Amino acid sequence: MKLHPRYLIFISLFLLNSLKADVALAPIFSDNMVLQREAVIPLRGTATGEQKIVVRFNGNEYLSSVLDQRWKVELPPMPAGGSYEIIIKGREDTITLSNLTFGDIWLCAGQSNMDSSIETYKRKFPALYEGHPVTHHDQIRIFRAERMPVEEPQEYITREYRFNEGWYEIKPQTKTRLFSASGYFFGLYLAKSIEVPIGLIQSCRGGTPITAWMPPGSLEGNQTFEAILDAHAQAVREWPVNKIEYERKVKEWEKKKANGEKVGWKPEPPLGSPKSNKRPYALHNGMIAPLYQLPIKGVLWYQGEGNARTRKSCVQYEALLKHLVAHWRANWGNELMPFLVVQLPGFGKATALANTNNNWPWIRESQKKIETIENCKTVCILDSGMQQDIHPPYKENVGKRLAYAARSLVYGQQNTPQSPEYSTHTFEGESTIITFKHVGSGLVANATLVNQPNAKVNPILGFIVLDTNGKYQRVPAEIIALDKVRLIHKGITRPQSIRYGWENFPQVNLCGDAGMPVFPFRTDQFSPFTPQ
Repeated sequence: MKLHPRYLIFISLFLLNSLKADVALAPIFSDNMVLQREAVIPLRGTATGEQKIVVRFNGNEYLSSVLDQRWKVELPPMPAGGSYEIIIKGREDTITLSNLTFGDIWLCAGQSNMDSSIETYKRKFPALYEGHPVTHHDQIRIFRAERMPVEEPQEYITREYRFNEGWYEIKPQTKTRLFSASGYFFGLYLAKSIEVPIGLIQSCRGGTPITAWMPPGSLEGNQTFEAILDAHAQAVREWPVNKIEYERKVKEWEKKKANGEKVGWKPEPPLGSPKSNKRPYALHNGMIAPLYQLPIKGVLWYQGEGNARTRKSCVQYEALLKHLVAHWRANWGNELMPFLVVQLPGFGKATALANTNNNWPWIRESQKKIETIENCKTVCILDSGMQQDIHPPYKENVGKRLAYAARSLVYGQQNTPQSPEYSTHTFEGESTIITFKHVGSGLVANATLVNQPNAKVNPILGFIVLDTNGKYQRVPAEIIALDKVRLIHKGITRPQSIRYGWENFPQVNLCGDAGMPVFPFRTDQFSPFTPQ
């Protein structure tokens, strides 16, 4: 088995420490940790020699035998809150974990838009991040996993090198600024509404497809995914030749950097490389599999850009995402584990004429379909993108809306803001009345991201209809009731297709309560591959 160099360093240090001490803890456990409330906690680690491990917690003592240098005790379910200490005693050495609390752990997973830190955005968009990160929050604790592509599932997580002590409180001079901006705002907004400590684990990697996060074997035996495995196998065969060009690019990049020239990111190893972050299963093995033994509350998933390159990959994403959810739930032993999915925002050039050749609307539709699975919910951030930046800075919207989704789906809080959704439509001559659900106190017209129009009565943007020539045309719309919009399509009666927000970067402004944008939708059942 070939291992990533950083993982080899971690293993060496872990084993070295184990040799120095006769007992050690799995790296996910540290001071300041949030442990999942109301769940059995499998506290585990390593030990040398044949011996017993004694664990003292909450006035009780637990014993574990050592088998193959591994030990584990199961701590009983505990209610939320408290400040606890755990003492782990081996033959000679003793470990003390301090300032532990019980609450809900949420895994923040996906690619770069989940991975990007507060510091990154605050430097580029200071006005949006004024006052953030907060200097102190006693309800939130954070942990970052190292970016770790490996060939086989690992037993232990690797701490991100800047989070070397494990879990951190949100306090002055801590690591909060290096944490996921999306995850941070989720924790901040959720903490306002629940009296439960919140643990956030960041396990993300930019530029990665969903297949890199799936468990080994989850693609095999399914005809739908054969092409993915074939493409990887072909890339592996071509790697000896492609390696020469890749190494040339790396040397050129290193030379420019050494000369002080402005350079971008270091070239990523291509798919066929054993170090590629994009190969099937690689990131799951190093960044998700080691967490399966840790009980968590749920998952925040923000990924999809890496699968939006073709129309076929966008449509296929529905099956891949549902497959990932089912396998992660099975491996965590929780078939109803909450899964909250962030729908991709706007990205690309806003155009005057309707452009229906875009791919991103189709992956958004695939992401929305995860809601056909129980305890899954999608959040809409269609209004929170940028035309020329695939990493938009509006992460407060992302975290806030994920928190709204968690409050309604997981914590049973009624009347939390939701994004309105299409319900029904009726034709009236050369107009159509569309009715929406989840509108709260009523539909409103908000500002658009770019080229905000002059103030008008109900200037609703984003609707297109199929005309008599088989082409999509933009049409005006107006709000006529709390939950209804009228579209005006002169010269067209009973259009075969009505779509809203169905472009890579749609100009949309229809919202419900708290500025929650309406989900993109289409009334037709046309194949995604039908020429339009």
